[in-house]
Amino acid sequence: MNAGEPLQPLKATKYLEELLKTGYAVKGPRNDPDRDAASLRRFLERGKEYTPENWLSDNGYKFVEPSTFTKGHRIAYKLIDDFPDERFNTPYSLVKDGKEIPLYMKTELPKLD
Repeated sequence: MNAGEPLQPLKATKYLEELLKTGYAVKGPRNDPDRDAASLRRFLERGKEYTPENWLSDNGYKFVEPSTFTKGHRIAYKLIDDFPDERFNTPYSLVKDGKEIPLYMKTELPKLD
């Protein structure tokens, strides 16, 4: 990973480890960067994907601020082939040099039987 390179979506633990080596820390609900990184690592191992907020805005996503309608979440959305791609803010962020970058997770649609 080159200095100044924009952050990409986190899909695998390998990329998270690269970010941690370059000075990023994980901020999360445990208020302990090591435990929060371990928790985020487990989510990635289960196939979850986390997307940095700046990547979303750079790729044309719009944002809806938290409200009762969004159940208190900030939502990022974009129409892709006339189908909405929605992501909600999570309690995890990446922090480096005092700058915090919120992480978003894709909204999973309910399974139809």
